[in-house]
Amino acid sequence: MGPQSMAKTRIVRAAPLGWVACATAALLSLLLPFAPVFDAWAWLAWGREVAGLELETSGGPSWKPLPVLITTPFAALGEAAPALWLAVARFGWLAAAVLAWRLAARLAGEDGKRASVAAGALAAAGVVLLSDPLTPWLRQLAGGLSEPLLAALVLGAIDRHLDRRHGQALALWLLASLLRPEAWPFLAVAAWIAWRGASGRGRGAIFAAVALVPAAWLVPDLIGSGDALTGADRARVDGASAAGVPEAIERWAELPLVALWAGAAVAVPTSLRRGEREVPAIACGALAWVAIVAAMAALGFAGLARFLAPAGAAVCVLGGIGVVRAAGAARRAGSPRAGLAATVAAAVMVTGFAVQGGLRAAELPGVSRDAASYAREVDELFALVDRVGRERLTGCGDEVYVTDLLVQTALAWKLDRPLDEVDVRRASLPRSGVGVVGPAATRPSRRLAAAAGETLGRSGPWTAYAVSCDRGRRIAGVSGARR
Repeated sequence: MGPQSMAKTRIVRAAPLGWVACATAALLSLLLPFAPVFDAWAWLAWGREVAGLELETSGGPSWKPLPVLITTPFAALGEAAPALWLAVARFGWLAAAVLAWRLAARLAGEDGKRASVAAGALAAAGVVLLSDPLTPWLRQLAGGLSEPLLAALVLGAIDRHLDRRHGQALALWLLASLLRPEAWPFLAVAAWIAWRGASGRGRGAIFAAVALVPAAWLVPDLIGSGDALTGADRARVDGASAAGVPEAIERWAELPLVALWAGAAVAVPTSLRRGEREVPAIACGALAWVAIVAAMAALGFAGLARFLAPAGAAVCVLGGIGVVRAAGAARRAGSPRAGLAATVAAAVMVTGFAVQGGLRAAELPGVSRDAASYAREVDELFALVDRVGRERLTGCGDEVYVTDLLVQTALAWKLDRPLDEVDVRRASLPRSGVGVVGPAATRPSRRLAAAAGETLGRSGPWTAYAVSCDRGRRIAGVSGARR
């Protein structure tokens, strides 16, 4: 048995333990003081609406099929649904790091056991330390965003292709395609590969799986808003100024550590010289993913850094392999000069990894504090709703207004209202409905709420006011949020 086969055997044997550890850690993470963020609350609200056969997608973020498929059964568990979604999303975040280790370790297996372990450790650490200035990678873990799960699905699909389990790979690409449209071309390629090895019912199942994707993206929006392209239009409007092609490429470059980029630059040519196809294929796939994101950015869609997470994770895998190969080249050099050059290159990579990784790690406590602060404010807002009562807060029957966009979907979920019935208004209170006045509100609007409203209750930084509505009844608003 060769080194690569032995490494593969060890990886396969360790896999069940790794998934159990991920699941356990995801469940234990629910003890941390974090809460879902804007998009996640919307998926929870839509899941509850699908379960009640009353989907409304006119408000909130762009529609995504997979999160709602997951949150729909969670709706039956009521207040436990947010925690269950967080557990699923965090499992994906952890699985992305485990799968990066798995891929790097198996592809570095020919370089020996120590090289395999080192490559896997570097790749996993690189994924944990991915950098997203807009939404830090740890914040995505804390708030239950879906891009880490997307990265895990893509890395898992690559792993299944390497094992020639193309049916399993197709299933993972299918799930990834229900999270981001960038995965659709890869799904088509995976379907073609699986189609060649299938016949009869198998091909019918492949066709049905691929046909399911556009239906899952378009039909719910058609039912929920009357327009199948509502989500696409909203994404294009929201992201029109978010990024162009150069910005999308720059954001990909900033995601992984510089040392892993250098390692990837070593891994690809060394694999080509050895006649290995896997590493170059992964590199080409990452480039293709970035090209798709950049093309969509050119069309006015958001080219956010987190949409590039699968390509960033791929660089971490290749970088881990390349760093250990550079170190190995220093040992195997045929001349002192070549050995010195390889040693210096490997030392620079390792030092750069440690220094930049340390700087990124130093930012994690601040990200954690911000996430905990947001969660406390959501908890206090929910406590106010429980104290005053949902019916009293929505007694007027008109729309709810909030000055803080980040809690809009959370309040809609708590009040059990469609997302389009909780608007965002920062400068004033409505004449009727629920006014939720927070840090984005102007001083006049705060004074107006206090002067015109009757205080119904307080919880932490939040105060609920009853404000006269057009029909002469009393309703409630909320004032005092501070993020």
